[in-house]
Amino acid sequence: MSTPTQDYRLLLERYLSGELTAERFQSMYLDRFKTEQQRLDEPLFELLDGLFGDVDSFTKDPELLAGNPNFYLDEERLREEVRRVVKQLSDL
Repeated sequence: MSTPTQDYRLLLERYLSGELTAERFQSMYLDRFKTEQQRLDEPLFELLDGLFGDVDSFTKDPELLAGNPNFYLDEERLREEVRRVVKQLSDL
């Protein structure tokens, strides 16, 4: 039986490997986190909740990116955040 940490790591790695597009990853991650049924321990929840905000801020809209670059993330910045979280998951 897999753990929530393993399940989320797999989803993140599928995105980083190119198996999932950024848009598909965004949809899957947001849906998964919003409907999570398993109890997440505090460090895991905090890490995944922070990534939720980053994933939610991802856009390919150049006007949004130019208008508020401190809020919206392009795909390069999204990948950076996902890589950071994968590394931190290893430390949990």
